[in-house]
Amino acid sequence: MADTRKKTILIVIQRYLPGTKTGGPVRSIYNLVEWLGDEFDFRIVTLDRDSGDTEPYPDKEPGRWYMVGKGNVRYLAPHEAGILALRRIIHAIPHDVLHLESVLAATSIKLLLLRRLGMVNDEMITIAPRGHLGAGALRQKSFKKQVFLRLVQVLNLYRGLVWSATSDGERTEIIRYFGKREANRIHVLPNLPTRAAETNTLSSLTKLSGHLQIIFLSRISRKKNLHFALETLRHITGSVVFDIYGPLEDERYWSECQTVIEQLPSNVQVKYCGVVPFEQTTAVMSQYDLFFLPTLHENYGHAIFEALSAGCPVLISDQTPWEGLEAAGAGWVIALDNQAGFVNVINLCVEADHDTAVYYRRSAQRYAEQYVRESMQMEQFRALFGIK
Repeated sequence: MADTRKKTILIVIQRYLPGTKTGGPVRSIYNLVEWLGDEFDFRIVTLDRDSGDTEPYPDKEPGRWYMVGKGNVRYLAPHEAGILALRRIIHAIPHDVLHLESVLAATSIKLLLLRRLGMVNDEMITIAPRGHLGAGALRQKSFKKQVFLRLVQVLNLYRGLVWSATSDGERTEIIRYFGKREANRIHVLPNLPTRAAETNTLSSLTKLSGHLQIIFLSRISRKKNLHFALETLRHITGSVVFDIYGPLEDERYWSECQTVIEQLPSNVQVKYCGVVPFEQTTAVMSQYDLFFLPTLHENYGHAIFEALSAGCPVLISDQTPWEGLEAAGAGWVIALDNQAGFVNVINLCVEADHDTAVYYRRSAQRYAEQYVRESMQMEQFRALFGIK
């Protein structure tokens, strides 16, 4: 008789909803669960507080399971996140596949150390680097990360895992750091988009020539390169509103950005607008003429997709996997060593009239819709979890 039981996928991720401070990996897992939650039983284990917080999420008790979308989530108190306590909890949760988020997350490292010691014997363990092997990401705290990567190579900590890469570039990074022997264990799977993108409607925002409303929505950290974006605005003509959304992850970096803000010309108005709730991101994006993210590295960039799906054209660096934007009329990709290129695009957008802006918005949304159609390769995700 065929086994009709749903496979249980146990996901261990450092931070998850309702957290708002860690960005991409949370979105990646949430979207995966929403697309495949009817087919798999997703169990998610995560810490009980957001990054940098000393207090747990309200109304989230350790030891209990909570439905978040189509997944069941168990939150770990600090005393449950130790290596032996984590082992007991994982052993107590029946599962078919153990999936680890990020090669550098403490929870992933603890479980892989237990596996190396023979104290976790899961036959099927999958892992997603989530961009942490990219050159831009490794430049942040580079010495510590390089030492760690050398150490895990010696320990063979990652040998024999099933890898989930989001692009051919990330596949190359895995092979570079963990060896050619891993090549046939790597699945290249695009991040699944937000399901809400299927029903977006185009904003009725009016665009006046000589005026531009720009949004930056991301974590305030060096990797996201807000300082570069602000420096670029020094050279813009016309009236520009630049609204910044996102958690203040790096206070020292934010202080540096504020220094630039104070020196900007009077035609550029900058405002920090706080953190956008997860479910409101697309609605907020739709109220702007341009999304600007000159990031140092993204292995995907959920905010980029959400801007496109909201009908907000994007201006991004060449350190993301997004391509073909300018040909599609959906945005622009500029190399980081070409600041003049960013300036030219923003000035072009400032001068655009309403009809031109509507063309860009429609093109952005069409690009997002096409991406949704092309990325729905569910058989690849079933193969990742061992279903032929």
